[in-house]
Amino acid sequence: MKTKLVITMAFFMVLATVNAQSLGNFKPKENRGAYGPRKFTSKDIYIANFSVNFQLYNLKTATTKGGFAGRVLSGSTKASLAVGLDVPAATLQQITDEAYQQFVADLKAKGFNVLNGDAAAKTKYYEGYQRFENMEMSLSEAPGMVTVYPSGAVFFVKGFTNDGKKKQGGVSGFLNRSMNDDGRNSISNEISTYTKLSSELDDATIVNADMYILFLDVKKPYQGNGANITANTNLRLAAYEHITSRVTNNSTASRLGLTGKSKEKKYLCVSAIDFVSGRNKIGGSPIGTYSGILKDDLQINDVIGKEKIEAYAKTNQDYIGTETAFGKVYRADNISVENTALIRTDAQKYEKGVEQAVIKFLSHHVNEFKTKFFK
Repeated sequence: MKTKLVITMAFFMVLATVNAQSLGNFKPKENRGAYGPRKFTSKDIYIANFSVNFQLYNLKTATTKGGFAGRVLSGSTKASLAVGLDVPAATLQQITDEAYQQFVADLKAKGFNVLNGDAAAKTKYYEGYQRFENMEMSLSEAPGMVTVYPSGAVFFVKGFTNDGKKKQGGVSGFLNRSMNDDGRNSISNEISTYTKLSSELDDATIVNADMYILFLDVKKPYQGNGANITANTNLRLAAYEHITSRVTNNSTASRLGLTGKSKEKKYLCVSAIDFVSGRNKIGGSPIGTYSGILKDDLQINDVIGKEKIEAYAKTNQDYIGTETAFGKVYRADNISVENTALIRTDAQKYEKGVEQAVIKFLSHHVNEFKTKFFK
C-alpha cells in the first residue's frame, strides 16, 4: 500500500533554485568501535531496514523576557522562523527506490546472496512483529522530516508509539526516546540486537541503512536586543548532526508544528550503513561488525539557491516614561515576529543530486565491506 503525502503550508516568501548538480568532497570512514578480531562467515545478506530521511520543514522559535531594570522597561520578544522545501512525494519515493535497487544490485554483483524480506518471517526474533510491504512514508520518525522506504520491500516492525514512531529494540532505546534524543542512539540499540536474528539465519549478515538529507542550517544567534533566528540553505547528506524543530502530536499538519500547541523536538541524524553477523556464545556479542559513516557532510551543490532567511524581533524599550498624577508610568510593547519561506526546487535536479550522494555513500561502503572481509 502506498501513501500520498500532502503537506499544506502558508508561506509568503518564495526563493529560487539554480541549474546544475555536483557533489562536494566525499570523506567516508568506518565507525570502528571496539577493536578486536572480526569475521563474516556467510555471504548471505538480510536487509532489516533501508530508509532515507528527507528534511522538508523546520520551525524554530526564540524568545526574550521583558522586565524593568535600571529605570528602563523592556517588552518581551518572540521570533518564529518556518522554512519549507518544495519537493514532490513522488520524487522522494523515486530517489529511495533507485538507491535501494542500486544497493541490492551492487551487493549481488560483488557475490553476496541477498535474502528476500520474508526469509526472516518465521524467526523468533520477529515474533510479534508486524509485516509491512510497501511501507508508507512517515512524518513521525524525525521532526520536520519524511522517512521513505523502498517500494516492494518487506520489513518487520515491532510496533508504533502513540505519536507514530517505530518502536526500537533494547531498553536504552526507550530511555533515549524519553530523554528527547531520538535518532541514531535508539537505532543503534536496535542494531545491537541483530546478533539474535543473524544466529537464526545461519550467521547471515544483517544490514541496516539509514540516510539523512538535510537542507537547512538553523541557528539562534546571541539574543541581545531581541529574539533572533537565522537559517541558511545547505543541501547535504548528513554525517553527524542534531536537529531540532517544533512539532506537535495531532494531525499531519500539526506534527510539523504548523497548527496548535507545539514543542521543540531534538533528533540525532547520522547517515550510516551497518553490517552485523554471528553471535558469540558467551555474552551474545557479534562476531562480525562493520559500520560505514561519513567524516563530514557530503555537500549536494547547485540544487537549491544559497539563501539566508531571518526572523528578528527587536526589543521595545521605554527609557523616558510618562509623568502622570500618580507618578511616572513606563510602557513597552511585547513584540512578536513570524517569518516563513518556501524554497522552490526543480524536482529533477533534486532527484539527480540526492540520488548521486546516497548511491555514492552506499557503494563505497559495500566495496569496503567486500574488500575487508571477502578478499
